[in-house]
Amino acid sequence: MSVYLGRQPILDARRRRRGYELLFRSGDHTAAFFADPEDATRTVVERALLEWGLENLTAGSPAFINVTAEFLQGGLYTVLPADQVVLELLETIRFDRSTTAAVRDAVRLGYRFAIDDLVSMDVTGLADILPIVDIVKVEVLSLDDEQIRRLVLDVRSLAPRAVLLAEKVETIDSFEFCRQLGFDLFQGYFFARPEVMRRAARPISQQTALVLMSAVQDPDITIDRLAELANADPTLTYRLLKLVNASSSGLATTIDSVHRAIVLLGIEYVCQLATLLTLATNSSDNRELITLAVARAHTARQLLSGQSCASSGFTAGLLSVIDVVFRTPMVELIDDLPITDEVRSALLESLGPVGEVLDLIRAHERADIPALERSGRYPMATIRMAAGHAAASAARLDVQLDALTMSHS
Repeated sequence: MSVYLGRQPILDARRRRRGYELLFRSGDHTAAFFADPEDATRTVVERALLEWGLENLTAGSPAFINVTAEFLQGGLYTVLPADQVVLELLETIRFDRSTTAAVRDAVRLGYRFAIDDLVSMDVTGLADILPIVDIVKVEVLSLDDEQIRRLVLDVRSLAPRAVLLAEKVETIDSFEFCRQLGFDLFQGYFFARPEVMRRAARPISQQTALVLMSAVQDPDITIDRLAELANADPTLTYRLLKLVNASSSGLATTIDSVHRAIVLLGIEYVCQLATLLTLATNSSDNRELITLAVARAHTARQLLSGQSCASSGFTAGLLSVIDVVFRTPMVELIDDLPITDEVRSALLESLGPVGEVLDLIRAHERADIPALERSGRYPMATIRMAAGHAAASAARLDVQLDALTMSHS
């Protein structure tokens, strides 16, 4: 299964790139087909953050993302880093008191907004929202020159500090006319058609995500409990660690556990992420692989108990199946994560104490007695006992997932 995302560059008057608009796409075709704008928004946000990463999509320039009133009012926009995005509001949104209040709340948190697809010649209905947005996008293809000129004057009177962006610029004459009128930014087929990007899907376990979503409704949930739930699924582990990588540019540290990732991201942020993941997930389950990863993680932590690398062993165990789950080479996945060299070398080269333990766990799984006997550090009885305890932990998780599945059926 593949996932898709579109992007189209936004340029200034000297044709220098100033951002990308990220677009919903469901296939290799350049047009977007969706029935629910709210679902389209969640899908774009999920894929931008968790499949590609904003930095990889925009190379440091802002990502323009269409959002609905419901997405804003629900607070899900907070999973996006404020300094890397511009939230686009369709002109057709009903800017009632609650929607306008949600925009103001987001602005106080540092988010920037754009009015998108402005074509109406009457902007009085936007009088409350225009003064607080940063960018106004005028759809020039739908208007003649005189209409564009009058609309620019009206927008300037209500939002004198807003940046004007001409969208659907399709000819050089249109570009020159808009540039002379004082438009600051430009977007359209004259510069570039939307690029459709494709990659293999990296699915989430729907059941484990539901467990996490249910738990985060508790206002008293602790970081320890969140980490315990996230550790129940290697795909969630992967995504949390990847989000640390995306959200911590300049961070002079690496991560050895999900607990540390949640501390860095913040518990509120992780709760919002859990909600987004659960709402957006539509993938098939990887139940057996998830159970295997949890068993490996618990076995590794028990064998490494008392050593400084025990936490790294748990993380490596969880991540040891992600190449199979995501159907992507391990080296490509690991490049996206801010994990320690200890975890990296264990997963890619079976090096170090963690790598040795992972090899022993795999040997135990395939009943490779000679390989187990060659280990001088861990007696057979110790390995069997650790694996037994880990299997019990994985079985308890399986029961919890079954119960949750029944409760949501």
